[in-house]
Amino acid sequence: MEKDMEYYIQVSGRIMKDNLDKRKSLTQKICDWYLDQDKEDICLIASGSSLNAAYAARPFLLKYSKFDISVLSTVEYLDVYREREKNRFTILISQSGCSTNIIEIMKELDKEHQPFVLLTGNENGSASRYTDRLVEYGVGNETIDYVTLGYSTLIEFLMLMILEIGFQKKEISDQEYETVVSQIRKACEMQELCLIQAKELVQKRYQDLLCMEKAILVGDGANLATVREGALKFQETLKVPTVYYESEEFIHGPDMQLTPDYSVFFIDCGKASDRLYDIYKATSLITERCYMITDQVHDKRDGQIRMPCRLPAEITPLYTAALFQYIAAHVTKEKNNFTCHPLFSRMEQAVSPKTEDYDRIMKEKLERSRREENG
Repeated sequence: MEKDMEYYIQVSGRIMKDNLDKRKSLTQKICDWYLDQDKEDICLIASGSSLNAAYAARPFLLKYSKFDISVLSTVEYLDVYREREKNRFTILISQSGCSTNIIEIMKELDKEHQPFVLLTGNENGSASRYTDRLVEYGVGNETIDYVTLGYSTLIEFLMLMILEIGFQKKEISDQEYETVVSQIRKACEMQELCLIQAKELVQKRYQDLLCMEKAILVGDGANLATVREGALKFQETLKVPTVYYESEEFIHGPDMQLTPDYSVFFIDCGKASDRLYDIYKATSLITERCYMITDQVHDKRDGQIRMPCRLPAEITPLYTAALFQYIAAHVTKEKNNFTCHPLFSRMEQAVSPKTEDYDRIMKEKLERSRREENG
């Protein structure tokens, strides 16, 4: 199978299970660094999909820790919260290892003699020149720009990191630890099942999805981050204007723009009430282009992905992104729509989020991937 977006979505469940099996060795360095210093609270700083992954993991991180964890964009950190965050254990995240905004913060922290850790999916990225405290979080060699595997494995790594810290500090019991590990393993299996159903859904609603021109994504709690990531994926691949909302925020104004040509997606997993499902049904009175991932038993409707069991809400982001990732990957490929407008190159030359050697580094990753395939 060609190593495109679809390939990396396809292998995500398996690689997450592999990372779960080697969780202690995978997280050992960062756990040791955390436990060896005297700062308790944690600050995660990222942008793009990495920021969305940190947001998705945060409810889990807060549930299984006895300290505070903040998640900030690079701009929020530099312009607003820098002074407040200086006494936290600082983790910078750049999957590519070439994010110019993360490198800027690394330089600033170095000037202030403030320690930090870099989480990355690329140990050979430009950012590696600015720190010796670097952790590859288990994504391996994802060789494409539109990250999917890196998003899911980052969420899992952050969960496993907090789980191991809590277990080593004896704040999580043996029984609770094993229960959570089994839940994460189940979520990895659910990712594979969600992907199977996403493929079926795309085939059933192929023409509607092929003609999608504007979309709204709705999710709550940890899955607000999932729909945020889904909106990013739709916009950078399908080039479709997409917004995301919490369910109650959606029906407090944004729903007034709805017409029958809107596509609206809902995540109804880990919920304790029928409220979001009621909003989904009400939305379908305006547009038939309604889609939902749900783990609840309701009236069966076209456009639904039904998950066979319920997991705690804070664990569900490990699988719920699969629908949006697959639509972005498959429909964009079907439409041959990965190419941006010709004028985009001018903008990218004027202001780029990546370092100047990014193209060379990505080419090296691709060549390394080919060598690995050839043994």
